[in-house]
Order: sequence, then C-alpha cells, then structure tokens
Amino acid sequence: MDTPFIFKLVLSFIVGSLWTVCAALVADRLGPKAGGLVSGLPSTVVLGLFFLASAQDLRTAVQATTVIPLVAGINSLFLAAYVYMVRKNIWQAIVSSLTLWFVLAYLLARTRFNNYAISLLAFGLLALLAFFLMEKVFRVTSTRGNPIHCPPGLILVRAFTGGVVVSLAVFLGKIGGPLWGGIFSTFPAMFISTMLVTYFAHGPLFSAGVMKSAMLGGMSVVAYAVTVRSTYLPLGLWLGTLLSLFVSYGSAWAIHRFIITKLN
Repeated sequence: MDTPFIFKLVLSFIVGSLWTVCAALVADRLGPKAGGLVSGLPSTVVLGLFFLASAQDLRTAVQATTVIPLVAGINSLFLAAYVYMVRKNIWQAIVSSLTLWFVLAYLLARTRFNNYAISLLAFGLLALLAFFLMEKVFRVTSTRGNPIHCPPGLILVRAFTGGVVVSLAVFLGKIGGPLWGGIFSTFPAMFISTMLVTYFAHGPLFSAGVMKSAMLGGMSVVAYAVTVRSTYLPLGLWLGTLLSLFVSYGSAWAIHRFIITKLN
C-alpha cells in the first residue's frame, strides 16, 4: 500500500471524526424532531465517497453509488429493529439491529450486487415497510422536547466511530472495489450514537421517536448518492460534492417542512 494512500486513509479518519462530531452536536441542539432529521443527513457517505474518489478516481466513487440506495433501505430496517427492541433493553436493541445490518450487508456483498434501478426500487420498498412498522405496528410517537446534551465520553465515541467508518469505506473501496466502499460509506454510525444519547437522556420511547424522524432524514442520503452519480464525472470532485450537498440538504428541508413537522 503506497504512502499517498496511507496518508489519505489517515486524513479520512481525522476529517470523518470531526465531521461526525460536528453533525452530532448540531443535531443534539436542534431538539428531537429536527435533531433526528439531522442525524439522518449524509455524513459518513459524503466523506466516504469524497475520499474514495480522491484516493482512487471519480469513476470508482460513482460506481459505489449503485448500492447506496439499497443500503439506505437496509438502514431503515436497522432503525425499525431498534425501535421494536429498545423498549426491552438498549444493548439488546443495538446488538440485534446491528446483527441484522451486517447479515444483510454481507449477503448483498456476496451477490456482487450491481443494479442501480433495483437499488432505488428496493430503497423505496424497504423505507415504506420500515415507516409502516413504526407508524402502524409499533405506534411510535414523534417527540417534542428540549435539546439533547451529550456527555464528553460519548462525543469521543462518536468521533472514533465516524472516523473508522469513513476510513474503512476508503480502505475497502481500495481492496474490495466500489461495492464494499459503497456499503460501508453508508454504515449507520450517526444513528448508533444518536440512539445512545437519546436513550440515556430521556428513555426508550423518546429515543424511538427520534429514530422515526431519523429514518425519514435518511432519504436525503439517497438524494446525495443520486446527485453524486450525475455530477462527479461531468463537474469534478469539488463542484459535484457541493452540488450534491445542496440537493441533499434541500431535500432534507422539504422532508422536515412537509412531513416530519406533521407527524404525531
């Protein structure tokens, strides 16, 4: 492994850590509904694709977007599993939902998935299924309340987790190709840290309500990946990233304005 790539790997860890912590702190201070939305915004996927493109090439990053909508759908199931289990035990909920995520991600990698249209369709179906489970079966109530305060120890956990996810996406993209890079750039690191913070701050019902908003916010990740796929090659890395962020955050605003604020 050459020195420039190792340097980019270390840099991706540092930037990923800082980005994740900043995004998490902003989410904590916005309150449950908006904070849940922000925790679902593209964070690790932004840096994962950016460093994947800079460490290899733009085409590799574009190829990695093929699987991202489907993994975002798996993230929706991950959240639904957490919401179902969290009323029993927080650690059981996180372990169970993570087990589900890793099993589905492994199966996805084993099939060498490479169909963008099916990826988008699967995201829509899985997101609808997860929302139906939360809304109609588990009857999760969206919460209102004060900003959430994160203890310093958990801030360090968030920083480490975010850095590991971004650098792992870059590393796996190098050795395993864009499929592995796309899968791990969409790993739900922000969701996990938000689960812990909200649970220990206000309890299981509150945490479940925040995760309901977070799941809807996850739609902006798909908007980001779709825009990257269309902009990276014609516009380049920096302009493509900025335009993709603009589209993604614009979609998040619309989700908050027209959907989340109207949830029970």
